[in-house]
Amino acid sequence: MLKLFLNTTDKFLCSNVKNIFEKTENIYIQNNTKVDIISELKKFQDDPLGCTIGNHSKFETTVKIKIKIILGIFFVLIPLLGFSFLAYIASVKLTYPFLLTLLVATLVASRMEEIVDRYVATRSPQTIY
Repeated sequence: MLKLFLNTTDKFLCSNVKNIFEKTENIYIQNNTKVDIISELKKFQDDPLGCTIGNHSKFETTVKIKIKIILGIFFVLIPLLGFSFLAYIASVKLTYPFLLTLLVATLVASRMEEIVDRYVATRSPQTIY
């Protein structure tokens, strides 16, 4: 069951990381804004979720914020609502939905480095503008 959950979330997150990064890249290209994609990919790979104001480029900050929004909606908000609903139906303490949501969010966050590594590996210098 856990393996199925991890495979499903990996596929979902891989496609979303790819879409977010490439859409942000296309926006910068359309605006004629110079971005060193190779260095951005390297920085993204080194720290996929960390984002400190003032220490990162606007490109990197934009990508990371969009990824955090996806993680927040699909792996915190939705599981919390689902587990809370199940706890309400089963008349269980509301502590359990929060603990289960924390577990789901932790599992997903722990997989982000591998997912980002996979995405960066798929980008070759020939495909970078």
